[in-house]
Amino acid sequence: MKKTTLFCFFAFFLLQNLTAQYAEPLVEAEQMPYFAGCDNLPDGSKEKRACSNRNLVDFISQNLNYPAKAKSEGTEGTVYVSFVVATDGRVHSPALLYDIGGDCGNEALRVVNTMPPFQPAVQEGKPVEVKLNLPVQFSLQNAGEEKADDYFLSWGALQGKTISREDLRENLTNEILVRDREGNAVLIDELVFTFERNEKVVSEKSRGEISEDLEKIATKAKKGGNFIISATVQSGGEFIYVDRSFLVTE
Repeated sequence: MKKTTLFCFFAFFLLQNLTAQYAEPLVEAEQMPYFAGCDNLPDGSKEKRACSNRNLVDFISQNLNYPAKAKSEGTEGTVYVSFVVATDGRVHSPALLYDIGGDCGNEALRVVNTMPPFQPAVQEGKPVEVKLNLPVQFSLQNAGEEKADDYFLSWGALQGKTISREDLRENLTNEILVRDREGNAVLIDELVFTFERNEKVVSEKSRGEISEDLEKIATKAKKGGNFIISATVQSGGEFIYVDRSFLVTE
């Protein structure tokens, strides 16, 4: 049977204005909910938000099934569902905002109903309910057809295949991005910095962001060595490896 690829993206959309009484679920809070599995990271950090987004994508990818009716009819597209994260983190009130047919809407709702509790949103120091939107894209493209060549890794304004030690260090404040063929940024699951010189290799990895360990690798780079950035992204449960290599100059 032909493998299917499911692309799942998580996003928040503004649905209504905030109310002083918070009688209705908010659509934006000082601290939005975090998906399960990131309790060890500090609230408000980029690392925790990236962890939350990554875990949600993983959960959808692992639990979403392409409906047989949609496959037989060749149905593809994006389904939009909304749901509320309660003050205790429970997910409730899932609703279908836009369906593409072929039972895709029902499948997206089914997966939302199986989500574990989130860490709830916080407003003015108190847990609050928030309403979120989740777009889920169904695509019948073969997973085997997804290649690293379909993705491009960018880091600040770096061009070409060489980089000076000074530019390397200054660029550490810039975010590393991986984009698909349409130019859409995709979530990085794992990020690796490697430096090779005179048959010696040092390498460190992180969960998608430039960590202190990765910065140490960058500061060790010396003239004449190769500095390699490797990123892992997911598509329909398949891992795609994208990398760029730079010759370090003075």
